[in-house]
Amino acid sequence: MTTEELNGKRALVTGGGTGIGVGITECLLSRGATVTIAGRRRDVLDSAAEDFAKRHGDRIRVASCDITDEKSVAEAVRIAGDGVGVDIVVANAGGSGSGGLAPFLLLDQEAWLDVCRLNIVGTANTIREAALDMRGRGGAIVVISSAGSAGPEPCFSHYSASKAAVDMLVQNAAQELGDFGIRVNAVQPGVVPSEIAAEAWDGNEDQYAHILKNTPLGRTGTAIEVGEAVSFLSGPHSEWVTGQIFAVDGGLTIPLVANLQGLARKIHGDEAIDANLGPRLASF
Repeated sequence: MTTEELNGKRALVTGGGTGIGVGITECLLSRGATVTIAGRRRDVLDSAAEDFAKRHGDRIRVASCDITDEKSVAEAVRIAGDGVGVDIVVANAGGSGSGGLAPFLLLDQEAWLDVCRLNIVGTANTIREAALDMRGRGGAIVVISSAGSAGPEPCFSHYSASKAAVDMLVQNAAQELGDFGIRVNAVQPGVVPSEIAAEAWDGNEDQYAHILKNTPLGRTGTAIEVGEAVSFLSGPHSEWVTGQIFAVDGGLTIPLVANLQGLARKIHGDEAIDANLGPRLASF
């Protein structure tokens, strides 16, 4: 979607050169914002910026940034503000750290420290430095959380716990920063294909199918769909929205506590159930 609702706005997207960050950046640019993408790998940023420039001209900038280094984040915010100040900051950078996918009993202290430093401390650094710059003018901060924060994920406990902490951080920050005209919200993406995700799912088609079976809309999402939600939370149509956690996940985080269709079949018969329940739930 191309609009002009963010014309003149200056935005920073951490992790804006890869994965979901690319979709977020594309959506903000399409609405007229000038966007600085930040990350640790300058070659990746430069390549992404070159691609964005083909469609959006000179409204794309880059900044080297490590979100676990507060001085680095402050410099990225300064670059994005371009001498005037930043209006939108998207705290997208994060990950599972060195622990990767592993059972709880195999996650040592270093794995926990690593993921907490990246997701909790890194996000806190980004929110704080953004707010210090926005104070006196106001602005919008959007944090990319995860569907994993909505409930336990076996073999991903460190990541889920860190993202749940991020959600609480968003709500605390929204409480404290509202008086400064700064809104803080989060988006919880579900499964969104990316280069990293593709590697994780390769050879695990059964697990992939299981995820889709538990997703009411029956498909994965796209980076652009996440970007559309971020754009809404960054723009004028959400000026009375703060401290909220928006799930953009095809319904994945709706819990399937119990499926009583077997009992319902005894009451209504197989034909009625199959005609009205849908194959996804009828197969459980």
